[in-house]
Amino acid sequence: MKAVIDILQREAPYLNSSRNKAMLVAFLAVFTLIFLVVYNPFNMIEWGGSILGYVGIGTVVMLVSQFPLRNILGVRKFRLYHLFIWIIGELFVITFFVYLVYGPLFPTFKERVHEYLDTLKFVCLIIIGPYFLFVWFLAYRHKLSNYQDVARYNASIEPGIDNKLLTIIAENNKAVLAINSNHLLFVRSSGNYVDIYYLKGDILSKELVRMSLKGIEVKLKGSSVLRVHRSYMVNTNMISSIKKTRKGYNIRVQHAPEEIIPVSLGYKDQFEEALALKVPH
Repeated sequence: MKAVIDILQREAPYLNSSRNKAMLVAFLAVFTLIFLVVYNPFNMIEWGGSILGYVGIGTVVMLVSQFPLRNILGVRKFRLYHLFIWIIGELFVITFFVYLVYGPLFPTFKERVHEYLDTLKFVCLIIIGPYFLFVWFLAYRHKLSNYQDVARYNASIEPGIDNKLLTIIAENNKAVLAINSNHLLFVRSSGNYVDIYYLKGDILSKELVRMSLKGIEVKLKGSSVLRVHRSYMVNTNMISSIKKTRKGYNIRVQHAPEEIIPVSLGYKDQFEEALALKVPH
């Protein structure tokens, strides 16, 4: 169950950009129009409505959902669970307006609910397949772009003990991440995953990948990124404040002032030694 929750918490940046959102809406509109005209599924022409009307309703709902509604609700970045909830919501709203415009007016509430559920079934059968197919295509493009970024980064990076490139390829090649260790802020263990906080330009970013903290520690051995807790590593070059505690220290890093990173007793001596090396004599 924890693994499923961790997967659903993963970032899904495929529909964050306006370009990708517009491409999704256009693809679904064109696909649905061609599919309805060519195959006439469920004898839709006999329903009395217009195919262009059905497609138009879906397109308008998708445009409103992906653009102004997301901005109004502040959902600018999707995680996987956001994506699934959003898709389900879009299907229900599209169904509602199709039923409102073209559905027969039955005398009883039970008959209306039954008709709405029938319409929802048809909408889902038509849209869900191409919707997820296109999201998969966007995810593949995003993954391919990350591979290309890794290659460019590896070609341009200058070698050096404090300028290491942390390259992470998650299991089954599901995710690729390349970070200059100077841009990494801290790493936090989260079960079988790690949250990697880093700078993308001047923007604080986070990536959840399936990897152990020990694995990252090995990759960054000899750099300024130091293990300070069984659940944390921190870039000592990015520390903004240190507060002594009974068991060790609490530290904060630049660009993420709300995060408090503990230095535990087991790593206290190593941490103090690393900081002492940075004090000029």
